[in-house]
Amino acid sequence: MNVETRISSTDLGEASHIEAVDKLLKIDGRFVVDVGSGDGGFAKALAKRGARVLAIEPDERDVPPDLPPEIKDRVTFECAGGEAIPLNDGEANGVFFNRSLHHIPEDLMDQALGEAKRVLNSEDGFLYVIEPDMSGAWSQLMKPFHDETEVRRLALEALDRTASRLFADAHEYWYMTWMRFKDFEAFATQPMMRKLRMPVQDVETSEVRSLFDAGETSDSFAFSHPMRLRLYRGAA
Repeated sequence: MNVETRISSTDLGEASHIEAVDKLLKIDGRFVVDVGSGDGGFAKALAKRGARVLAIEPDERDVPPDLPPEIKDRVTFECAGGEAIPLNDGEANGVFFNRSLHHIPEDLMDQALGEAKRVLNSEDGFLYVIEPDMSGAWSQLMKPFHDETEVRRLALEALDRTASRLFADAHEYWYMTWMRFKDFEAFATQPMMRKLRMPVQDVETSEVRSLFDAGETSDSFAFSHPMRLRLYRGAA
């Protein structure tokens, strides 16, 4: 069943993930959770804005990144999944799912959203969820060998089904990011491919090369990557 909640929507234009945060939130001095922190880049960006960050990632193979001295005391990395956030009730000011909700197993997505609500301060807590949209050229480039159409659909359905029930206020924002590469080799050997354990023969196909060549610009190959952002606040 594909049900989409009708909520107001705003276009933020082109922005990086942290620039979108800058447009919408004041996080200096606040305690937030970065669910599915990956390489830690987003957690570090939040900390540089003055936030204290608990960054959780379920994959024990991921090694926490080194932190610059100026934010070393503001970021804590722990091995945990979004369905079991290691905090007490009402302890956090904000929970971020930065392109991570669709990576949570389908049967745990609703539980993860419930966990976000549980750990949030009831007075000013917010849930901030970024999900890539399949319409972008980047998603279409990746689709032949790494198709996330279904998992992204499931993540949106979980938001419509569960987050809309748990929170009183919701607003949707859109912004555009770009993926850029100097050539096909740079694309095919990027760190993401190693993390996905993607066989070379699945990437280096005529279909993928044709999609890649369609992104040629005067100085690089560029692919649009639109983001849907849902911001939830207040107890329902």
